[in-house]
Amino acid sequence: MKLFSIIIFFVLGLSIASAQTAGSGTYKFLFLAPTARMTAMGDHVISINDDDIGMAIENPALLNNDMMKGISVSHKFLFSDISSGYAAFGFKAFKKDIPVFAGIQYVNYGESDMTDVYGDKYGKISGSEYALVLGSAYNVYDKLKIGINTKFIFSSLANYQSAGMAVDLAAVYFIPSKMITAGFIIKNLGGQLSSYSGIKETVPVNVMFGISKRLEHLPFRLSVTADYLNRWNLLYDDPNGENNILILGETSDRSKLSEFSDNLFRHINFAGEFMLGKNGGPLRLRVGYNYKKSREMSVYPYRSFAGFSFGFGLKIKKIRFDYAYSIYHIVGGKSHFTISTNLNEFGKKL
Repeated sequence: MKLFSIIIFFVLGLSIASAQTAGSGTYKFLFLAPTARMTAMGDHVISINDDDIGMAIENPALLNNDMMKGISVSHKFLFSDISSGYAAFGFKAFKKDIPVFAGIQYVNYGESDMTDVYGDKYGKISGSEYALVLGSAYNVYDKLKIGINTKFIFSSLANYQSAGMAVDLAAVYFIPSKMITAGFIIKNLGGQLSSYSGIKETVPVNVMFGISKRLEHLPFRLSVTADYLNRWNLLYDDPNGENNILILGETSDRSKLSEFSDNLFRHINFAGEFMLGKNGGPLRLRVGYNYKKSREMSVYPYRSFAGFSFGFGLKIKKIRFDYAYSIYHIVGGKSHFTISTNLNEFGKKL
């Protein structure tokens, strides 16, 4: 634990120092949904406590013994040949008393034409970014756990390279009698160790709070997650419609109340998960709604289902397959796949 304390103070100091320089932030790929389950549930949920090792990168305080020896591999197809992915493995460390996971999150931007000011092509450029993640959790007492993720970040964009470091600080509180789990996390405290061109940037910090409630007489879990609690104003100027609000299919001038409600709901994501079958549900149906994505990706005055996402999880014997489809725009959406298992189910002593 002393090592984690040293890392925290080091990265906090780095964050403060980096905040003195200009820039809107870097390493935005860290905000991509890591697994198909998260994509189906609106991109981010930080308060689901089960055996899914893919939840640890969302909130390391959720690490538990059921995740140990769990393996998860994800891949997501984005636009213009861009793809992202995530892989994780859970294990016990420090004399096998503390749950730990190791993961890698990445994005590949593919190849693009390199052109001069006249548009003449003279080569190809490519880009990719990676984050190596180590996380752990600690039981404060029966109902409260804390956790930390440490991220070592590497970025290569055309002829420019950068390296950085960040941490997530998290906590989870359980109310078993009510089947409620509450999560809190401060994501991406840190910045660049080496910059692209001499100007160091920080990673945009995201403070999140979430609650998940499983219904007593229905195999359904509702999750509500609030993000960017450290930044109230998420609105932006859009001359093509952002100054208007859609009410019952008609537009009207924005009032102070509508502006407040619009901004408020940009912080909130809604998600639901049906768990069908015995032993935790071999079949799971998921749906999510990300209001912020809906507002930012809609094209005025066209209607779309931007911001909605859905998917399913299916466990066949010892392997679980997860699929999600997230709608980004009027042109459609993209798919996300995850395959996971737990080596304990194979009866091997590793």
